[in-house]
Amino acid sequence: MTGSVSDVLEAASAEGFVTPSAADAGVDHSTGFLRRGVDQTPIRLDGGHLGVDIGSGGGLPGLVLAGMTDGNWVLVDRADRRCTFLKWAVGELDLADRVEVICGDVVDLARGSLRGVANLVTARGFGSPATTVECAAPLLSEGGRLVVSEPPSGGSRWSQMVLDELDLVDEGAWHVESATYRAFLSGGACPERYPRRNSRQVADPLF
Repeated sequence: MTGSVSDVLEAASAEGFVTPSAADAGVDHSTGFLRRGVDQTPIRLDGGHLGVDIGSGGGLPGLVLAGMTDGNWVLVDRADRRCTFLKWAVGELDLADRVEVICGDVVDLARGSLRGVANLVTARGFGSPATTVECAAPLLSEGGRLVVSEPPSGGSRWSQMVLDELDLVDEGAWHVESATYRAFLSGGACPERYPRRNSRQVADPLF
């Protein structure tokens, strides 16, 4: 490894991709994505399995999780500048053999090469709950999980009717330190019409 995670997150903060506080808490907060439920059951991503981090930005949580797991990872972001940074960071952390950065729209990828292949999808501030589940559910293989970072306010932000439509089971929320997370388990039968184009999602959100 030619660089450390802390160095990479410091660089992400200097570039304005994450806030200084997010960079400082980046490792601890990212670790929480892999501790499911009140009993902190580990979520594993073994060799040959695929994780996809949507809206990777400055690399949280995807870069950190890639270094903590044995699986392959795809980090997705739409902005060229952030993708250039992520590619640099992957090299710095010596992860290029199993981490790919894709600069593109998650909607296109979920209707193409990444559809139905992810064992784990992570989202930290990707978008609204409706946008997040609509874009993430098609990426998941049967038995795959979507794990999201939740706001501290608590309460349900998720429509059970829409989760049923997307074949997602809400596995509930958990807390690690001051952060909150929630997981959704895929039954592998997300309807082919999802995800819709971004303009349609904005004009007619699922909930």
